[in-house]
Amino acid sequence: MVGFPEDYTSSMTAQFGEYASPVLALTEKVFRANGWLQKRMRMENRPQQTRMAEAVAGAFVETSSLLFEAGTGVGKSLAYLIPGLIFSKLSKKKFVVSTHTIPLQEQILKKDLALCRELFENVPELEEFAEFKVVLMIGRANYLCGTRLAEALRRREGIFDGSDGSAEAQELKMIRDWWAEPGCSGVREHLPQRVSDEVWDLVNADSRACSRKNCTPKNCAHRRAKSALDEANLVIVNHSLLFSLIGAGAAPRGDTPGVLYPNDFIVLDEAHRVPDIATDYFGIEASSYGLQRLLSQVFSACKKGGILFPYKPKEIHALIAEAKDATEVFFNDIRFRVLGKNQTCRFRDRDWAQNVCEIPLGNLENRLRAIAQIEERATAKDEINDFSEKLQAYRLAVRECLELRRAPKYVYWAEVSAGKRRIVTLSGAPIDVAPQLADALFGRGTCAVLSSATLTNNKKDMSRFMRCCGANLGENPVRSQCEASPFDYVNNMEIFVATDCPEPDRGENLVRNVEYNALVAEHCVKMLPSGGTLILCTSFDFCAKLAEALRARLGDSREVFVQGEGLMRQEMTRRFVACGNGILIGNQSFWTGIDVPGEALSQVIVPRLPFANPSVPLVEARMEWIKEQGGKPFFEMSLPDAVLQFRQGIGRLIRKASDRGRLVLTDSRVVNKAYGREFLSALPHQKYLRFSKDLIDVLIRPFE
Repeated sequence: MVGFPEDYTSSMTAQFGEYASPVLALTEKVFRANGWLQKRMRMENRPQQTRMAEAVAGAFVETSSLLFEAGTGVGKSLAYLIPGLIFSKLSKKKFVVSTHTIPLQEQILKKDLALCRELFENVPELEEFAEFKVVLMIGRANYLCGTRLAEALRRREGIFDGSDGSAEAQELKMIRDWWAEPGCSGVREHLPQRVSDEVWDLVNADSRACSRKNCTPKNCAHRRAKSALDEANLVIVNHSLLFSLIGAGAAPRGDTPGVLYPNDFIVLDEAHRVPDIATDYFGIEASSYGLQRLLSQVFSACKKGGILFPYKPKEIHALIAEAKDATEVFFNDIRFRVLGKNQTCRFRDRDWAQNVCEIPLGNLENRLRAIAQIEERATAKDEINDFSEKLQAYRLAVRECLELRRAPKYVYWAEVSAGKRRIVTLSGAPIDVAPQLADALFGRGTCAVLSSATLTNNKKDMSRFMRCCGANLGENPVRSQCEASPFDYVNNMEIFVATDCPEPDRGENLVRNVEYNALVAEHCVKMLPSGGTLILCTSFDFCAKLAEALRARLGDSREVFVQGEGLMRQEMTRRFVACGNGILIGNQSFWTGIDVPGEALSQVIVPRLPFANPSVPLVEARMEWIKEQGGKPFFEMSLPDAVLQFRQGIGRLIRKASDRGRLVLTDSRVVNKAYGREFLSALPHQKYLRFSKDLIDVLIRPFE
């Protein structure tokens, strides 16, 4: 459908209120052929974008939910932003947009919303919508709390001995001077210099002391931001923070509809990541680093001038020492006895270790709670209560992981991080997150639109994603719709599939892996275009080995950027783009979200199909769960998940209509295994060429 029938808009008005008809009518006038977007903004009319905008607008006014797959190039951001802003202003409802990646957030904030505002300003019928207010929501720990800063400064003599010029004292002074500057944002990333986590923990807004009773927008960056959020028409958030807030109980109370705010409506872009991210935030976690850091904060509060100094600090020191010792013994036991040489260990039986933390943590927690009851100053009382509540959260998380309390619906495991710190973390996560997502998104009496370029299988069937996100569990049906990419892949993308690479081996077959790495490196060297190449890997170990093999063959002729060598993802991407003809070797996070149009990314190489490691506890538990229900884990989970990630990865190549490039698959399983046709069917077109080592020089040429 392109354009709303007249009887449809009138029936919408009758059913859903006076703002329904103008939302639908204005959306149609913006996106139709020769509409305002095309005539006033000189933008290409895309029928796929028009259909998406109309479907989204209909979901908004009907307060229904929608799953929408929009291929690369459809222009989905404008398709939900324009009707969403119109609907928000007319209905007085808050519009929430959640994304997964920073690049998409930046695109929306810096480009798409500027286009929306310009359109609204240039069309008389849309002028009333031009003054929309937008706010980017970030976690409260990123904000400076003026109340806590003032308290830390008051206690400075005890906590920071300024006379000795300590680094802590200098950092606190720098924060004070920065906060005094006119127009200071109070956001940590805007600090002129880096400050330690220990100092920032004393002054950030992530504490009960930062509250409405203690703070105002004048003296607290978080309260200022919250005030702006309250007034905003559009709130932009990332998926991690969204589900962190939902998991913490941020949804409106009682029967009030809304996901984050009363009577809001929400769009989740990059929605293919929603089930995995929600799994993390509906689970639990307790790490050795986090608990030791919390105990160090309590210890600092016992120093002269600290909030705990008046309350027999030696006694508290003894309780802290007991808790620290017990924590160290507990996590070392997990690291050396339970994990041993393994990085992860899944727990199937209760009480798999002795809970030596319970009593020492409980004693310290109770002592702090007793002190808080007699503390008269409100901010100090809140700070002390904050300590006791965080200790309680850790204590209960450890207890749950030991008792496997929510098994068999949850899976529990321990893991140790790589690197010098060797942090041990206990985790628990729901095996099936769909029921929680159904409640959080589709059971809130409001509109939730989930959109991505990859929500369906190769037959455009969205039923699996619907099951994973809980869209099939609610009382009200959730509609789904797909629009393919408008890009000319046949003429703009060459696809080559290797037939001679040995199958990659996950085990100890060192000879096979060395042979495979060498052949992939040789293929890569012979196929390098004049522009940049992105190589998508499935493990950090393979990233490192492939980088070593490439550097040995290329010398200094090409710059090779490798994930895991120290650079942050954003900085590595920035340098790769600036280089123009570099090679970027990335792991899981580079399969999605990276957006590099033009020659800087002219080729994507997929050395291995992105199957999840079946030994990962959560993956293993989900496969067992499917099998127990009579299903086939490989075909119902492993294969479709790998195909979805494969589609995301190859989607990195063509980012705009004028892009041209080459896709190379060196995992010969796509032609040698029966399931390989699922990956071949996921290719943007079927005019791919098969090649072997001996035919590379014949087939491969510079792509012009």
